[in-house]
Amino acid sequence: MFSILGDNTRLQIVTLLMHRDANVGEIASELNMTQSAISHQLRILRDAQILKNSKIGRKVIYSINDDHVMTIINEGLKHMAH
Repeated sequence: MFSILGDNTRLQIVTLLMHRDANVGEIASELNMTQSAISHQLRILRDAQILKNSKIGRKVIYSINDDHVMTIINEGLKHMAH
């Protein structure tokens, strides 16, 4: 998991999604990147079971997979801050 989060873009995506769920367009806008670039990173995070997605109408909403993943990420971020 930590090797996947070693990429700055993926870490930014996860940090954003720790605060709120979002779709590709919202994430791309927030990070000032193309939707294509964000989609690529989201697929990697989803395949690693860090993120999950759900469809609401025509939009796919991404969120952190579960509280366990959130705890691991928070602990990793705390460790990196020291």
